[in-house]
Amino acid sequence: MDIGDVRYELYGLLSGNPYSSEPLNALDFETDRELLLELRGFVRLAAVEAAVERSIREKRPAFFLITGVGRSGRTSLANHIIYLYQRTAAADRSRFPFVVHGVERDDMTHDAYRLLRSTLLSLRNKMKSRHIRIPDELSDRFDALSLRGPADAMDEYDLQAIAQDTALAFASCDAGFGVRYESVSTKKLLTQATKVFETAATVVVFTVDTYEHADTVQLTQADRRAFARHGVVVDLNTLTPRQIAALADGRWTGQPPSPFDSKGVESAFSTRPYTIGQAMRLLEVLLDCRLVEYERDTPWPIEDLRMSESWLQLKMWQVEKWNGLRGGSHG
Repeated sequence: MDIGDVRYELYGLLSGNPYSSEPLNALDFETDRELLLELRGFVRLAAVEAAVERSIREKRPAFFLITGVGRSGRTSLANHIIYLYQRTAAADRSRFPFVVHGVERDDMTHDAYRLLRSTLLSLRNKMKSRHIRIPDELSDRFDALSLRGPADAMDEYDLQAIAQDTALAFASCDAGFGVRYESVSTKKLLTQATKVFETAATVVVFTVDTYEHADTVQLTQADRRAFARHGVVVDLNTLTPRQIAALADGRWTGQPPSPFDSKGVESAFSTRPYTIGQAMRLLEVLLDCRLVEYERDTPWPIEDLRMSESWLQLKMWQVEKWNGLRGGSHG
């Protein structure tokens, strides 16, 4: 067997390693919808879903602010919230077209007006591509907005009127939209976006990095309280060893049971904190290591494919040692 030959079929894994740490996208991929786990309190999905349902029932916007360091699961949760909104809004309807305007990390700027203007004009274009009728008055407002750059900015209440009429136009066609802002870099976007979409029936999700660098907004407790008056604040912290053990078990998609010894996972991951992205990457590597070391053809469940506490501790020590020699980290 070649050293790079990872035989996932021995574990009954039909789609490769289940611990791939790419962000989940529940709106576009049905298979991702069951993969976002609560993990013993890491995410309180019932509370998130209740907030979404309440906003739809009361015909008001659903605002969410998700904070956390890199690889803490912010994007996956943001996508899941938008999916929950779409699913709830589409209940009892045979057809419910839904579009999302997303501003990714690399496109985030400190110019809140430019971002909001682009959001509204993007929604106009999506309406046209989905053949959603744009009323004449709204069309005129869009035309005016396209000519009003940052040097001649529209008042936020004019933007609010455009957002409200946009939401009404979507609703008149049994359709809806959502907005996602990744790695927000200015507080103005939080305050102005909640004002602009204050009267629109939609979902707007912001993610914020909690580590300090020039492109990160630093939120005070006062900022968080101010946002909480409009929506829900969700903090994604590092995982406890017990939560990582639940992650190893919950994301397993192969032949049951999971080959990870739960107590062993707790022990091996107890030396320092890990984000969910870091933990997923390490579980991915550990699974591959176990398979590469295995030379027989007998499939799981078999003792030689089980990841025992002693094996996990040794491999985690080796990974940390190698990482230290490289001068790097998992984050």
